[in-house]
Amino acid sequence: MNERHIRELSNDLGAQCRAVAAKAIQSYARDILMTVPLADQIYREWEELRCGEDQPSHALLTRIAQRICSRELYAAWCSQNPEMRNRAFDNLRRYLSYSLLQTSYASQLRDYADDGCEDVVQQTMVTLYLEAIRKEHPGPDDPASFLKWAQTILIRQAHVSLTKYQRENTISLDAQKELLVERYVATGNDGDPGARVFRQELQRTLGEAILSMRNHRYRLVLIYTYLADMNERELAARLGVQLQDIYLWRHRALKALRSKPEVIQVLRSLLE
Repeated sequence: MNERHIRELSNDLGAQCRAVAAKAIQSYARDILMTVPLADQIYREWEELRCGEDQPSHALLTRIAQRICSRELYAAWCSQNPEMRNRAFDNLRRYLSYSLLQTSYASQLRDYADDGCEDVVQQTMVTLYLEAIRKEHPGPDDPASFLKWAQTILIRQAHVSLTKYQRENTISLDAQKELLVERYVATGNDGDPGARVFRQELQRTLGEAILSMRNHRYRLVLIYTYLADMNERELAARLGVQLQDIYLWRHRALKALRSKPEVIQVLRSLLE
């Protein structure tokens, strides 16, 4: 039986190995492994592990497939061949993006920024890239645990990013609303009641638009800039980031608001 090729197997085990192999490749090793050879290897490794069992469980075949894919993905990740290395990183990005969505970090990160999850995956990919090019023997000691090792880096990065978002949240939503109210009062003391009402209504529109932004960083930049009268350097120091980050976030925040002409009118009036 050991000498028979998996393609010659007409029983349920052969079909099960092929099904497990196909799913594992889609999850971890696209363009790196092929279904039939992987199914062969899954069967052979089960034969080595079997202890009198006639049929392996689906869970066992899946674990075997994951370990094989992990080893092959590790080899591609370490490869000097740019094409193989790119394939490895494409698979890693898909795997890590899916893995992050299965954690509680995903919803928490999205509470602060729409692109919070993508930022975590991107930073993890940078870490993996630097690991691969800087170390003679990168990664885990056992290549079969490469997927789990990469996932651990992802979770650690998610924790770091979430902590940073929370630290940056130096103004609560209630405090932001108070700033809006204060701004309405401070700019509403002109002699024309009609103009005052119009201006307050415009500012209310701006405030509602800013507070509705899901990206926490963009929201903070606009709150501090237009409602707390803080300049870029002060804001960078307050948030503990680089000055160019403030310029970038403000640019993106304003771009997100450009679909509402009345909001742009308010921003221009505040700068007059």
